[in-house]
Parts: sequence; C-alpha cells; structure tokens
Amino acid sequence: MLVRTLAITVATLLASTAHPQEGIKATKDSPFSTGFADADTGRLPAFTTELAKAAANAISKRDWESAKAAYEEMLKGEPDNALTLSNLGAVEYQMGEMTDARTHLERAVQQQPKLAATWITLSLIYYQDKDLHLALSAISRAVHERPDDARACNYLGVIIKSLGWSNGAESELQKAIKIDPNYAEAHFNLALMYLERKPPATELASRHYATARSLGAAPDALVEKQLAEVAE
Repeated sequence: MLVRTLAITVATLLASTAHPQEGIKATKDSPFSTGFADADTGRLPAFTTELAKAAANAISKRDWESAKAAYEEMLKGEPDNALTLSNLGAVEYQMGEMTDARTHLERAVQQQPKLAATWITLSLIYYQDKDLHLALSAISRAVHERPDDARACNYLGVIIKSLGWSNGAESELQKAIKIDPNYAEAHFNLALMYLERKPPATELASRHYATARSLGAAPDALVEKQLAEVAE
C-alpha cells in the first residue's frame, strides 16, 4: 500500500512588481509569469517605479531581505495597495515568515479579490497550517478567478485529496495537465493517485510517473518500489 502525500511546491512571487505602463514582459520561466497588474487587479502606486525596479532586481537574485525592504517602503506611501501587499506577502512566504505573509496576503485579497495568484499562496499557507477548509476556500476562489491556471487545479486536487475526495482530486489533476501537458508536478500527483486505486491502475501510474521524470521531477524511491512490486 502506497503511503505518500501528493506533491505541492512553494509558490513563486504573486504579482508583478512592474508598472504596466512600462511595458515589462514576463518570460515563461520568470517569477512574474502570472499575476501581472491589469485593469482587473489594479496597479502599483505611481510613485514607486524605482522601488519596484529595486525589488525586481532583488528578487532575481533571491535577495528576499532587500525585496521585503522595498515593498515595506512602498507601503508607507500607500498602505492599502493590493499589489504591494501581495508582493510583500509573497516575499515573506519565500522567507518562511508565514504569519506576516498570511496577514499581508489576506489584506491584499480584501482590497482586491481578483488576485488569483494571491489566493493560491494563501491556500498553501492554510494547507501548511492544516486548516484544510480555509485552504479549500482559498484555492476554489483562485480557480474561479483563473480557471485556466494549471497550478490552481493541481493544488485544488491536492487539497481535496487531503479532505478524502479521491475522485475529485483525480479530476482536478487531469484538468491541470490538460491545461499544461508539461506540468511535472501534476503528472507526479496523478501517478500517486493511480497507485492508490484499488486495484492500482499500474499502467496509468507508470505512464504519468515516467512523464513527470522526463519533465524534470526528482526520482521517488517509494513510487518506484510500488511500481516494481505491482509489475511482478
């Protein structure tokens, strides 16, 4: 019997530090690949252009302390700016300062409920705090705001699996890889789900595990042992 928790990675930065008027673009591998400021999510304060650039530079170097200082300086001029709060919370999350991160992220979505990526990271904090119903509420809001976000579907699958709904978890993980066929974490989680079926869906599990590995997922000795055992 496989005993394994579905994989769930830490979130990257939530909202862009860029000012939309500057025309800064995100690349696929950028930490700003989701959550850009737009007409729905608002803008950073007009006076913070240089601070935003400093924060972006610090984040690119994983210099979380400097990034945090920049966002805290931004908040002095506009304490309720949703994107500043969101970015500050995301940096604090990266630093492991979960209490402060939760406070700032919750304030961000109170100001601007459409920040889907902020809801995603809040769901991870609630999940780590073992508050599964709050986690479910947050990730459901993220999916509502951004139904084509593969991460949100993957995390929704993880959370509802923790609440005991295996069929629903499988469905959400399948949605995640339909949105992004190259999403290694969702393939890995599907492999775990198929191994937990009674009887195990070995062929499907093996296929998704192999795909996850080909996409860069680390090898998992427990999963490989289970696959070997059921293949005998």
